Amino acid sequence: MNIRFLTPKLHGLIDYAAAAGLIIFPSILGIGASSPIAFWLSVAAGISVIGYSMLTGYSYGAAPVVPFKVHLAIDFVAAIAFALAPFILGFSGLDAAYYWVLSVAVFLIVAVSQTEDESLSQTAAA
Repeated sequence: MNIRFLTPKLHGLIDYAAAAGLIIFPSILGIGASSPIAFWLSVAAGISVIGYSMLTGYSYGAAPVVPFKVHLAIDFVAAIAFALAPFILGFSGLDAAYYWVLSVAVFLIVAVSQTEDESLSQTAAA
């Protein structure tokens, strides 16, 4: 059984929902108590996700110049950055937990996302 069940099209929907969450949730959750950087890092990450998602070569990309595999690599690097941010930037409490949860969520999304090649080979096999 292949754990990569999330198609690029569904990944795209999650990208835009996650971007909105990265922009909205810091205000709702009160992120930034240990450092205002915690708040603004999330907002900047949300804006960045919108930007590189619009440039990704999948169903919801506006100007597809970034291959989906590169998009997944960017997501992977973002997950690492989220995991390290509390240590490097001195976040504590809810701020640190927020970034660790984000990190795990992004790692999971990358782990279960198909690449374009996997998506196309499954379509051809069907």
